Amino acid sequence: MTWIRPTSACANRVTLEVNTMTSKARKDGLSFRSHSTKFPDMSEEYDVIVIGGGSGGYAAAKKSSSLGLKVAVIDGAKELGGLCILRGCMPTKALLETSSRMRAIREAGEFAIEVQNPSIDIDSLRNRKSRLIDDFQHYRVKGLENGNFDLIRGCAKFLSPHEIEIEGHGTLKGKAFVVATGSVESIPKIPGLSDSPYWTSDDIVDLPRLPESVVVVGTGAVGMEAAFLFEGLGSKVTIISRSRPLVSGVTPALSEAMEKRCQDLGIDIIFEKPLTNVSHHDPGFTLTIGEETQIDCDQLIMASGRKPNLAPLNLVAAGFSDDLRQLEINDYCQTSKPHIFGVGDVSSPLAVVHLAVMQGEAAGENIAAYLKGAKQTATWDERLNIFGIFTDPELVELGWNQDEAIKRGFDPVTTSYRYDDQGKGEIVGEKHGLVSITADRKTGQILGAAGIGPHIIDYAHTMMVALHQNLTVAEFLKIPSYHPTLGEIWTYVAEELMEEL
Repeated sequence: MTWIRPTSACANRVTLEVNTMTSKARKDGLSFRSHSTKFPDMSEEYDVIVIGGGSGGYAAAKKSSSLGLKVAVIDGAKELGGLCILRGCMPTKALLETSSRMRAIREAGEFAIEVQNPSIDIDSLRNRKSRLIDDFQHYRVKGLENGNFDLIRGCAKFLSPHEIEIEGHGTLKGKAFVVATGSVESIPKIPGLSDSPYWTSDDIVDLPRLPESVVVVGTGAVGMEAAFLFEGLGSKVTIISRSRPLVSGVTPALSEAMEKRCQDLGIDIIFEKPLTNVSHHDPGFTLTIGEETQIDCDQLIMASGRKPNLAPLNLVAAGFSDDLRQLEINDYCQTSKPHIFGVGDVSSPLAVVHLAVMQGEAAGENIAAYLKGAKQTATWDERLNIFGIFTDPELVELGWNQDEAIKRGFDPVTTSYRYDDQGKGEIVGEKHGLVSITADRKTGQILGAAGIGPHIIDYAHTMMVALHQNLTVAEFLKIPSYHPTLGEIWTYVAEELMEEL
């Protein structure tokens, strides 16, 4: 197989080199398509050009090629694999697993276990994470390199609505395009910040060292997970939150429970004051919060959010406005330019892998229909969104909350139930956790659910099945739950909810 390999990332000029797989590689068990044994003809036209080889782009390419379309995947990242595998969900969860176990050891006294002087081997932790990520990446790279499509390694930008340039090499024409370039970190302009060695989520996964004290700016999923990661590993943690509640965008009761958990762990929270100045002085930082408050720390972590990675694409040449911040898509993943589709972080405020995959598969199906002049039908049920934060305990929301249900014309009712009044919850010592279910008052149909509790993201899928099957609360209660289990709590809150319907 032949593909084009970059030696640097898209942010810089890309040097392209040809890597040709030898007969030895074929003897080692690698399989290739016959038409991939030649260097891609850069003058030929593809049915679909997918820009970005992460989870969403890969799903779009697989679906499009399975429907008989001629597909090219363009990826100019320094490493193949996508954000989730390389810098997002997989490496962070590997680190969080160790952090959670360390916290459990420190709290073991509550369960009559005496443990003295536990410690973290940072080098071993990094090595474990790297081994896991290597395995995950190998699987994705193998899929991309051996897929039923052409993989071209380089940075792409539009020259016209149907033509892109692969930097340093040539141009490609496409009948349709999928933009799946993911997101990049959004760093605010704060005096002194750019001159300081702050960390972002990209730096965290490499865990350069274990700081004695950490200040985390931002209270989204990345910020909260960073705070719990370093608290579990033994750092003193302070969170700077521009607003209150602590976790923005989630049910207030969940945010309140998370705040109480932070207080129990000794995590300090500074509310409603922004970071206004950063001063670095080896080996630490002095931060100005608001107008006058100053705090010192060993390491500053910026978790101030991410933004769609659109700037390198020159989308103006494709007909989009020059102030585009996010790709707006319809139910079929189609943009205002009917031949250009968007999937994943570039088009969704909810940056989660399963949504990117669903959108990628829908885009692949709809492109096939579009090119045939047929009706596009592939969509996804927006109720099936699920959002989780891997703190300790975990936080999850799925479906629609009360406000979202009202916007869609329902008459919602929501009921909650606490873990400290549930058998297994009491056994595991969960003090602040709770779950809730939202249903339509008229029909009893389950519209959404939420919770904060131990391993709740895993067993929240019970409620996802209920949403997928359009179950009412009464129908859900016919499903038995084993006793005593954490997941059993969904039946407790459902019983409470039935009394209000």
